[in-house]
Amino acid sequence: MLFLAIYFGFVVLFCGGWYWLSRRHIRRRAACVLRWIEAALDGQGRVIGMRWIGAARFKVPLRLASSVFHRAWMLVDLCPCEMPTQWLWSKLTHREDQVTFQADLDWAPPFSLDVHNFRWFARSSRKSSTPPGGWTLEQIGPFIITTRMQWQKEITSAMTSLVEARNREFLHISFSRTSPHFSVSMPLEAISPACPTRSGVFDAVREVAASSLPSLY
Repeated sequence: MLFLAIYFGFVVLFCGGWYWLSRRHIRRRAACVLRWIEAALDGQGRVIGMRWIGAARFKVPLRLASSVFHRAWMLVDLCPCEMPTQWLWSKLTHREDQVTFQADLDWAPPFSLDVHNFRWFARSSRKSSTPPGGWTLEQIGPFIITTRMQWQKEITSAMTSLVEARNREFLHISFSRTSPHFSVSMPLEAISPACPTRSGVFDAVREVAASSLPSLY
């Protein structure tokens, strides 16, 4: 019984210390992300607040100079690590921190559309022989797999804009008839100081959003 009590006390102490340190880490990480967002806006707007909506999730309202977006905000999802099991699961599943830009448009898009960005990589087995000149490589451009039989004019314009977009880091893009009208998710690293394209990320977001209503923007 004494051994179990000591063991239980150690587990409680360890988890309590882990929780306290993880909370400090998440708060510091959040403060860093706010600076990243402010820098990535590149003079096109500014951060006007912050609201926690989860242990590792918070919302950042934005005030943008662009007339395309209204009621804009960034939704930041950090990998949960309050408990050791959460941290381990995040590592095993290779979960990444993500940021999602959401906003309303002047007019709601006349369609609803969800676009997911998938990338496939292939390589040979390490045991396979690789003789010089024995491989023929071909590079292909982006292509679309769709469930729609027919596309509206606005959808065609939006998809063309996505394919030609300079920023290919977008993981998920959504157009909706209801608020928020536009949403785009990307890895948090896309707005980090180490990312060479972070200064143009909001330009790419605006171009994609405006493509949904070409006759208006």
